Parts: sequence; structure tokens; C-alpha cells
Amino acid sequence: MTYIIAVAGKGGVGKSTLSALLVQELAARTGKVILAVDADPNSNLGEKLGVTVEKTIGDLREDLVRRSEEVTGSKHQEAMYQLRLAMVEGRDFDLVTMGRSEGRGCYCYVNNLLRTFLDEIMSQYGHVVIDNEAGMEHLSRRTCQRMDVLMVVSDATRVGLETAFRILSLAREMEIDIGKSVLVINRVTGELPASLKEMVPPGFSRLFLLPQDAAVEELAMASSQLTSLPRDSLLREAVNQLIPELR
Repeated sequence: MTYIIAVAGKGGVGKSTLSALLVQELAARTGKVILAVDADPNSNLGEKLGVTVEKTIGDLREDLVRRSEEVTGSKHQEAMYQLRLAMVEGRDFDLVTMGRSEGRGCYCYVNNLLRTFLDEIMSQYGHVVIDNEAGMEHLSRRTCQRMDVLMVVSDATRVGLETAFRILSLAREMEIDIGKSVLVINRVTGELPASLKEMVPPGFSRLFLLPQDAAVEELAMASSQLTSLPRDSLLREAVNQLIPELR
């Protein structure tokens, strides 16, 4: 059965970096192709994974909305075919990029089509990693209705931890089927300060701390891909140790 990991959190906490490393390390561990879903309109998961995204689901969605009355019967299969064309194949992953948010008009039909598409392709992979946007649009719209792990990422700040709690609360309000909820506090130097330990929100199954890694910052400054991150980097090693704990 497909194992789905959804990564969420406020902007700027390192969601896409963590998602990219999860994709790479899961592929290395399993020897299988991983499905990566970039659900953030500020799409940069492809860049971190070292591929170029030329077409997004958002682009296709706008086109489908314009032609919604035409898309019936066999046109439905045509639409599903076009959605598949938006996938990018990497060496050990396939990437779907959601792209921009909805514009004006009714998107009910297209969102239902998108759910069908995602359900269909997800079932073909052993592992799926979803990099969500800060506003959690796809979570609130229930584009993904089941996840084995909801991984909420925060930085070591009050705002980040408060946002993490709101995301977990939203997921529960939406009655999404969540196997395990994990809080990840990223870019931690040394021990977590006592003042922040008191702010860690309740309700999460596990808490993980990921270290500040100068190598990641250097790659970001040079606009380099995460595939260039050394195997013995602090963050990559921490993510590798985290993966078995997600089961």
C-alpha cells in the first residue's frame, strides 16, 4: 500500500528542503521511484531536486476550466492524459507540480478531476512525499484525503510553533485520515531552549529536532541543487535517521 508523507508548515522553515531530502533518502533506501508532489504555488521542489518544471497542474487546470463544458466522456480521458504530461521524471523520482492557486470561476469539476488523478497515480508508487504550501490550501480542500504521516515543520520560534498547532488542528477539523502526526523543529543549534520547550504544542505523536547545517545554507546562496549536498552533511544524516521513526 502507498505510504504518504505530507510536509507542512509556515513559509521559510525549510519544508521544500526537507521534502527534497526525504525523496532522495527514501529512493536510496528502497531502490524504488518516489512520487514527489509540489503543492506549493511558490514551486521550488523541482529546483531542489535538480529538474526543470515546464508545465504545472495549475496551468492545465486553468485551461480545463475554460473548456469545462467540453470535457465529458472521452474528453475526461484526454484531460487525465494532459495531467500526466505535466509530470517530470527524475532519475529516482517522478514530480507533479501543482503550481498557482485558483483564479475566478467554478473549480468544482476540475478539483474532482485532480483528486481522481492524484488518487490514481499515488496508488502506483510505494512512497509519496507532498510538499504543501504555508496556507495549506490542498489540505483544506482535501485534495489529499489520506496520509500516513503529517509532518509539520517549524523553526525554533513562537510563531512557527503556533502555526504548527493550527495546521494540526485544521487537519483534524477536516477529518483527514492521518496515521501519525510529527512535529519537526528545523535549524536547531544545540539543545532546544527551555522557553521553547514549554511552547511545543500538544497533540503530536513525535517530536524531532533537525540541526542547523551550514552546507545547506551555502548551497542555497549558490542556487545549487540539494543533490550536491554531501552524504555526511548534518541535515542529510539527521533526515536519514528520522525516516525509520516515521513508521
